[in-house]
Amino acid sequence: MAGMERLGGLRRRGFLGGMLLAPLVAARPVAASAAEDAAKIAAAKKEGKVVWYVSMFDVGSAEQVGKAFEAKYPGITVQVVRATAGVIYQRVLQEAQAGVHADDVFSSTDEGHYLNFKENKVIRPYLPVDADKVIPRFQHIDPDNYYQIATVGVMLLVRNTQKVPLADAPKKWKDLLDPKWKNKIAFGHPAFSGYVATWVLSLTNLYGWDYFVELNKQNPLIGRSANDAITELDSAERLVAAGPDSTTLKSKNRGNPIDLLYPEDGSVFMTAPSAILTKAPHPHAAELFMDFFMTQEYSQILARNGYSPLRADVAPPKGLRPLSEVKLIRPPAQQLKTDIPKIIEKFRATFGV
Repeated sequence: MAGMERLGGLRRRGFLGGMLLAPLVAARPVAASAAEDAAKIAAAKKEGKVVWYVSMFDVGSAEQVGKAFEAKYPGITVQVVRATAGVIYQRVLQEAQAGVHADDVFSSTDEGHYLNFKENKVIRPYLPVDADKVIPRFQHIDPDNYYQIATVGVMLLVRNTQKVPLADAPKKWKDLLDPKWKNKIAFGHPAFSGYVATWVLSLTNLYGWDYFVELNKQNPLIGRSANDAITELDSAERLVAAGPDSTTLKSKNRGNPIDLLYPEDGSVFMTAPSAILTKAPHPHAAELFMDFFMTQEYSQILARNGYSPLRADVAPPKGLRPLSEVKLIRPPAQQLKTDIPKIIEKFRATFGV
């Protein structure tokens, strides 16, 4: 049957002739036949484009992914719509309520978004080709394969190296409460950034909400995206921050005076998944795009942009520790769904933003 993948006697859930097939739980994918590959690519080229709502990359990195996909599959364009996690999540909800179906592939930094979408059938299961070639710990993050990991990373401490010697730098999250950091701290807002929301929830689990009550007394500078804090350190507007490893490394490699600090009490492990919208206007192209996330080529783009690759056959970027060597903390996925809305309200009440 053209345009489908065999799964050990079963078949991958997907589209064939416009018909949505029955859902399929996790299974080990095997290679498609040449005829199946050709039919899938032909159907995607007939659609001509894929629309990608994405929050985990900056615009430049997202465009790199899009251009690489377009080079691999001439005739299919990638329309990148980049915004913070909270913004693209609300946009999909509002479009769905209005009966508008513009997005094909949704890539957010908040796993709780996917649990809500899964429950409400906004996204559909799809097991990409070569999903078994990514690092095992990154496979089947959702047992029903409604979403797949597209990037991984950590939220950690960051310092301005010109203003903060390593010996004086914070060693753990609790150190940010030291009075010497008053007026010198930056981080993002959980209502806009999935990375920040997961970080806030993780530290609440670790130290209770009193930690953020005390942190507010330090007069932190609060942006929207997790990346905004790195911009403040680059300019020395603030001297220490909570920020993502990839953005920090990228900025450091451009010559900015900043560096990463892996907190002794744990770096917050981040997964940024991707999923296909149930009513995606370009379903075949969407499946092909999800397949692309599993490729060696995509992991090479990740490594070039400071992200840990998803595949073991691609070396991690210089300057990042292997995640196997990092103390990681992370809330359970279900808690991300239930508690992040509460955390956002508490954050607004505490910080007044």
